[in-house]
Amino acid sequence: MGEVDYFLNKKPILDEYQVEEFENNIHYAMEYHLPIRFRLHNEGNPQELHGYCVYIHPVTKELSIQMRDRSFEKIRFDEIIGVTVED
Repeated sequence: MGEVDYFLNKKPILDEYQVEEFENNIHYAMEYHLPIRFRLHNEGNPQELHGYCVYIHPVTKELSIQMRDRSFEKIRFDEIIGVTVED
């Protein structure tokens, strides 16, 4: 078990300013319908997701992302380690 944990990346600790910046970028992209690139921490493996945020659940903070192929993905806000608004 220890060998497996050795190869997994630990989730970076985000400060409140980074979290606030993520929230602001997501809301800006939603308002102007701009695509977003999310960097996610998925069980120790970094992952990127590209799409449009169409809904944020106010209680669970789960985001609904519409992908370029019109399918939908749901991600939790606490999985996000980076947000870039694409023009």
